[in-house]
Amino acid sequence: MSVRKIYNQEAQHDSGMILRSIDRETMQVEYQGQTLTLGVDRGLRGELFYLPATFRWDDGTPIPPETAELIKPAITEIENFWNRTPEFRILGA
Repeated sequence: MSVRKIYNQEAQHDSGMILRSIDRETMQVEYQGQTLTLGVDRGLRGELFYLPATFRWDDGTPIPPETAELIKPAITEIENFWNRTPEFRILGA
């Protein structure tokens, strides 16, 4: 695992994926110039991330399966870097 802090509440996974906090209820994944905004519920030890059943970038472009497969592990490693344990729920499932 390789994660580096970019700014306060923003870090980059070694895959190149960036996770940043937007506000109390929103986090954003950035990868290769595209963004995916995710709803979150914040807890004392981690966040509950709401993932879409079908991954699409914020502009509506479908996220390729090989990229979608990186999202959850990258979020998990970044959250662990921040000493947090993430949970995930699939919306519409």
